[in-house]
Amino acid sequence: MKLIICGAGQVGLSIANYLEQYGNHIVVIDQSVELVQQISDRHDIQAIQGFASDPEVLERAGAANADMFIAVTQSDEINMVACEVAHALFDIPTKIARIRNQAYLKPEWVHLFEKENICIDSIISPEIELARSIRRSLSVPGAFNIIHMGDNLVKVIGIKCKLDTPIVNTPISHINSLFPEINIRIVAIMRGNHCFIPQEKEVITNGDDIYFAVASDHVNTAIKAFGHFTKENRRVLILGGGIVGMTLAQEIEKH
Repeated sequence: MKLIICGAGQVGLSIANYLEQYGNHIVVIDQSVELVQQISDRHDIQAIQGFASDPEVLERAGAANADMFIAVTQSDEINMVACEVAHALFDIPTKIARIRNQAYLKPEWVHLFEKENICIDSIISPEIELARSIRRSLSVPGAFNIIHMGDNLVKVIGIKCKLDTPIVNTPISHINSLFPEINIRIVAIMRGNHCFIPQEKEVITNGDDIYFAVASDHVNTAIKAFGHFTKENRRVLILGGGIVGMTLAQEIEKH
């Protein structure tokens, strides 16, 4: 696929590096001459200096043949206008915009991003997703990540294994026999920089980040099986009142 990413900040560069691994042709646009130069020097990614919604800049980036347009600059308004230009002048099939201001995302204004108004196919908000991830982690002490699946009937839990974790040095095939009251399915292991789907004979080692699936009703029992007996967090101090901090406070209050 050919993708154009507007914004060479942390979000844009992370997206570019990730998508480039899968053989996609990436072009990054940013106003900063310094950031564009850094990308050109350090990464195998084409970078163009210019304004994200400038038609001539988009034309130089190959917008006429692009499959996807991702606008993740620091400005919500620039991201929205850039997507509009990408649609109106170049008819790029898929347009994604980063929206940070929650006012745009309130239910009463949701029609703003319908196709007949602003042509954005998908909205991402990394700050809001981060806040929600923190809130989910607070609900299960000991977990560094929680993913809800199947209408919340199943959860995928991320747990770090240490020397005192009961299942360290235990083959995966033995786990369910050790804890027959719960059905734990280990779906992935992150070992150093290597992430893989384990076989039954795989032995869990110290330092592994384990991702396991379990029925939501058995989450607390499963967490204890991994050696975490921390009580649920009930009093929380949030340092920072930006988008992440405010969204986290609202998420905690709501849930």
